[in-house]
Amino acid sequence: MRHTILDLLKAMINATLLLLALCLYLGWMLVSTIQDVTGDVTEAIAQVTPVQARIQDLQSEVAGLRRDITSRPELAVSGQLTKLDQRLASLQQEMAGIRQLPSDIIQNAAQTAAAELVGPISRLASCPLPPS
Repeated sequence: MRHTILDLLKAMINATLLLLALCLYLGWMLVSTIQDVTGDVTEAIAQVTPVQARIQDLQSEVAGLRRDITSRPELAVSGQLTKLDQRLASLQQEMAGIRQLPSDIIQNAAQTAAAELVGPISRLASCPLPPS
């Protein structure tokens, strides 16, 4: 009876250590995935910066155009307005792409994390039992 209890305690310690090792490994994989997502978010922010600068330039141009129109109504500004409309349309397209970036990054990170976590777990689940 005493030998059986000692064997049971050893088995419990082994199982605990195996679970601890699995948790550490999965945590390490999670940290790796988080670092990848952080890099992707940094890249997305770097793409937003030039767009913000272009928007500020466009705002100053619109302010100047308004001043010109109010000070000299006889000016023909249709060409400038057409260029401004084209620039606004291109900025809107860029902003639509940028708005999609965070959801793409999150979806990609979730798929990557799921694939990385499922792989080792499925390998562990498919391990054959040791011979008795």
